Amino acid sequence: MFVGHEFLAFALAGWGASRLGGAPDTALRLGAVAALAALLPDLDVLYAAVTYAAAVAGGTPLGWEAFWGVANGVHRVVTHPLPVGVAAAFAFGLGAVVDARASTSGSASGSLGVIGVAALPTALYAPVLVLSFRTAVGAAAAIVAGAFLAVVAVAGVVVGRRLRLPTTAVTAAAAVGFLTHPFGDVFLAAPPPLLSPFGPPVLTERVALAADPTLEIFGVLFVELAAVWLGVLVALDLGRAEAVPRPQTPRFAMLRRLRDSLDRRAGVGFAYAVAVVALPRPTVVDAHILGFTIVPLAVVVGLWASLRHREGGLRSLPSTSPLGGGAVTVGIVTGVATLTLAAIAYVVTYELSAVGVLPVALG
Repeated sequence: MFVGHEFLAFALAGWGASRLGGAPDTALRLGAVAALAALLPDLDVLYAAVTYAAAVAGGTPLGWEAFWGVANGVHRVVTHPLPVGVAAAFAFGLGAVVDARASTSGSASGSLGVIGVAALPTALYAPVLVLSFRTAVGAAAAIVAGAFLAVVAVAGVVVGRRLRLPTTAVTAAAAVGFLTHPFGDVFLAAPPPLLSPFGPPVLTERVALAADPTLEIFGVLFVELAAVWLGVLVALDLGRAEAVPRPQTPRFAMLRRLRDSLDRRAGVGFAYAVAVVALPRPTVVDAHILGFTIVPLAVVVGLWASLRHREGGLRSLPSTSPLGGGAVTVGIVTGVATLTLAAIAYVVTYELSAVGVLPVALG
């Protein structure tokens, strides 16, 4: 359950850029920048995996619960706090203009001017941040913070060379991704230390969505799905606006495009209701039971629908898409719809079984 960060950041940055008067193509690109920035903080799971491997070598048992018991002590502790997000946004913006070609004006002097604006806060703030982590958390945290900011800057260089967007806009879009990311993690495990390393904990307990542990994990899934659907709708809306001038765009055209991109094979998701009796009950602790079954089902159905469209079996669907082509759009929309219907089917069946309406034993 990591993709919600990216879709939410894409939706916020893309929609915001569009509302501020940006061209649809520019809004789509800035949304992509925000999505990338929202992905980068979770790279620290690699550091968490190394830490867990060392713990296993020292006698820690293998298993998901044991992994997260160790990993939660390092995952999200350094890369997720808001002060790190601010530094990361500046580092990303600085990287985006290292090559003068990233300047939309095309002038080296303009690029160097922007570099100076971005470099000053980065040069002053980043060392203070890293040293504060060393003092407040430890040397390992300081190393991870420095490495993370370096990776972010490199990502900014790559984006700057490829997208050639205004640096201020790129930095703002990156900030959307970095600063929204930690708030998506308040539903699973312990929330990240939002003010670390400068401030005390402000959110120490995760937000519980239901008393029943199975309904709770599905509540988290529905929050994730809401973010994904928001991102998909914004992408369809911006793509529609790019293809058709806004004054000529019919009302609800985006919803029509969504309808046209949805294949009826998404109904296969209802079959996931059998998981109520076929699988152990998923919980926040055993989230892999849900993730490793419902997501592959959605992926398979999405690929099935995409291939059928590519073969010409769905001729009425649009031939172009902001998500990467008509077949790709069909696959993404149908896959997300499949996952949504599967989750609804499970919850309804689970609840009916719990109250005795359906004479089945819970898994």
